Amino acid sequence: MFLGSKTSMLLRWLRAGAIAGAVGMTVTAAADAQDRSASRSAARRQVRQVQGEDVPPPVPVADELPTEAPLGSTIPEAPMAGQQAPSFYQADNKEHQAEPAPDEPWTLTNLFDNGCGENMLKDNGIKLSGWSSWGYASNPDGSFIGNGASVNQQEWGGFMLNQQYMFLEKVADGSNGFGWGFRVDGMYGLDGNDAQAFGNINAGKWDYLNGFDHGAYEWALPQAYAELAYDKLSVKLGHFYTLVGYEVVPTTGNFFFTKQLNFWNSEPFTHTGALATYKATDTVSVSGGWVAGWDTGFYRYNGGSAFLGGMTWKIDDKTDFVYSMVGGNLGWRGNGAVNSFILSHKWTEKFQTVHQFDVLGTDLSTTSAVTQGLTNGGVPNNSTAFINYAFYDLTSKVKMGARYEWYKADGTSYNTMTGGFNIKPTNWLLIRPEVRGMWSPGNQQVYNGAHGYSGQLFNQTLFALDTTILF
Repeated sequence: MFLGSKTSMLLRWLRAGAIAGAVGMTVTAAADAQDRSASRSAARRQVRQVQGEDVPPPVPVADELPTEAPLGSTIPEAPMAGQQAPSFYQADNKEHQAEPAPDEPWTLTNLFDNGCGENMLKDNGIKLSGWSSWGYASNPDGSFIGNGASVNQQEWGGFMLNQQYMFLEKVADGSNGFGWGFRVDGMYGLDGNDAQAFGNINAGKWDYLNGFDHGAYEWALPQAYAELAYDKLSVKLGHFYTLVGYEVVPTTGNFFFTKQLNFWNSEPFTHTGALATYKATDTVSVSGGWVAGWDTGFYRYNGGSAFLGGMTWKIDDKTDFVYSMVGGNLGWRGNGAVNSFILSHKWTEKFQTVHQFDVLGTDLSTTSAVTQGLTNGGVPNNSTAFINYAFYDLTSKVKMGARYEWYKADGTSYNTMTGGFNIKPTNWLLIRPEVRGMWSPGNQQVYNGAHGYSGQLFNQTLFALDTTILF
């Protein structure tokens, strides 16, 4: 048995060679990336992967998608309030099988199978997983691709690494008394700057401008928290993604490769603080806690101190409602609040819609370096957004989706219309082609950016495609 254990372990580590190769390609690509502009810290936007409430998102192609999906859609069984939503990675199983079930994706957790039916991570309720996401976009999207209205990072025109993502997690289980858990997430790639705690403003605080970046490719530690649970109550302490909104930073939690303008400009991504979640009934969960403003990592810029909270209500088997907000001293975004409302409904077994309405109001002066509005590469003080999604399952491996966004920021309206597909030929591979059109009659400005880009950023059509390998 001992010899079998060593042989099995060796084969599994060899199997991980492809992952190591991907990391190597990442470093090579980073060496050629351009230096980021100093103005990026003023214009960059935020990050969030929803803290698993009762409803994960309309995931691409069926209900197997990866971790930290956004709130807003229906699942057969809801997780305990405050715990992570069911993830794509179901490596843990009560039988402690040496090999994953046929329909279960292989994850890094399986590297620790010893050939005797044991696994040091699974046996302790710990999961190690991640993904590698590479994408192409023909033009910047005014959001994540190109660093918003700054357009100062070339993240288009080539097949580039967006996210090399890994996480280590133990979910706190309070069903049998006190339970404890933790989660640590690390990311490298073009989306790294968006996941950093840029609300710290001062370089070197937590992961912001940490000295390990390589031009447009950056490192981030978007989550590092401990969790305690007892019965229907759980409390999270540390650095974590926000509750607010529908789309999230981890690419596996979204249907589309491109992102909302509202998500980029008017919602927080991460927080540092404490968040409690209580499952009041079988259909209602409530959350509330204190955070040190927006997008901060173990630091209070400008005395940031705000309330983060919300609730989820499973109205019936087909309909879910989610409310979330953060208000108070938001740190780098001044004083104010954002409120987000999400309603999802499953009309048939194959057809679902999701509707989001957000309102942001802050008092930060529009003369500030960070809030000169979208026309100056900054972010808005006030905004309203109404975003609608529709999803249809063509087959068990192909899902079709559409997203229309109306976003009004500081008096100017912006529109985006996106259509695309999620193609999932295997349980470890996801391919997402899409077409995105943008128009803004009130903003015909020509934006000039990285690598000679010049065009009406918010009046254009672009094509995008990305591929995500799950492990």
